[in-house]
Amino acid sequence: MDLQSTPQGVVAGSIPLFAGHPAHELLPISTVRRLVDSMWSQPDVVRLFNYGDEQGNRQLIEYLAARLQRSENLPVCRENLMIIGGSTWGVEMISHHLTGPGDTILVDAPSYRDALHIFRDAKLDVQPISIDAGGVNVAEMERRLRDLASVQRPPKFYYVVPNFQNPTGITLKRERRQAIVDLSKEYGFDIVEDDVYRDIRFVDDLPPSFYALSGGEKVLRLGTFSKTLAPGLRIGWLIGPAETVKRFVSSGMLRMGGGANPFTAAIVADFCSSGRWEGHVAWLRNQYKLRRDCALAALEAAMPSSTRWTRPEGGYFIWLRLPENVTVDELERGAKAENVYFASGKGFFVDPEDGAHHVRLSFSYVPLEDLQSGIAILGRLIKQLEGR
Repeated sequence: MDLQSTPQGVVAGSIPLFAGHPAHELLPISTVRRLVDSMWSQPDVVRLFNYGDEQGNRQLIEYLAARLQRSENLPVCRENLMIIGGSTWGVEMISHHLTGPGDTILVDAPSYRDALHIFRDAKLDVQPISIDAGGVNVAEMERRLRDLASVQRPPKFYYVVPNFQNPTGITLKRERRQAIVDLSKEYGFDIVEDDVYRDIRFVDDLPPSFYALSGGEKVLRLGTFSKTLAPGLRIGWLIGPAETVKRFVSSGMLRMGGGANPFTAAIVADFCSSGRWEGHVAWLRNQYKLRRDCALAALEAAMPSSTRWTRPEGGYFIWLRLPENVTVDELERGAKAENVYFASGKGFFVDPEDGAHHVRLSFSYVPLEDLQSGIAILGRLIKQLEGR
């Protein structure tokens, strides 16, 4: 792979187990090319080059609303939905409009590191709540909410990746979701549901979304085509209460920009409306399940018994807990010397030292043979470090 074809942060010739990207061979490049060629010959091709509607491509909004109604029985209409430039763009927009410097929010510990970066940039008071195999610790969240209420610092929102979480791959249990919805009503905070991995699932059913459990009240849910089409398209969506969507759509950025990425939104709208996206997603699930299974088998073969890891039912990631006497920093130094790269657990915590014994591995991007060899190298290095 040459430097021009490598995605963000990937060193050519390395084994990039950190890369939460779709594999190049899974990108629907030829299908998108045919769609663009067809659109080029249409008499209204000029629409691709103009500013768009602030709320986003109408065809794509209607498609997504119908899909949410059909697949999840959600009472979503056009007024509840807008097109955005990817889910991280949505997190930034929500933070900008719903919070100010010094405001308090709740996050999981660990949580998505790019969201943490956005929250730090916004100068928010980020309060981490621990998670376990079933997701966030609801009792701890309730205690924190009581403490914050006692000093009149109620959180503005709780940010969560509920399905196949980045970085752990954990799925939040249904009963905990309902408990959090109840707490949001009691304490008056919103829920920001970053549901970007929902379609990359290896099981038949998922717990209902926060949006479904709340009846659409006090929940903003994000989705994206980055995981199931291509991240370079920079297209996603947000659903929420109509008055909140209207507020976002009326913002200066969208009015000046003419909506989110009108050119690529038109391409994605045609891809979806033609039925190609649903078939592509079904195929992707099988492809990523093969990679997940390969990674889990490699971990079983390579890792010492003192290492623990998650077994995700979807998404891109596996979360490792290293032996107590092995730190992620020293493992990172050894792995880099052998041209293997992973995501240090430190980046996923409000206090980086909480991640000193954790590793995030991605199985989505590298070929199966690199996945196996990279994990084998990490297993050997961990055994060497543990046995010092």
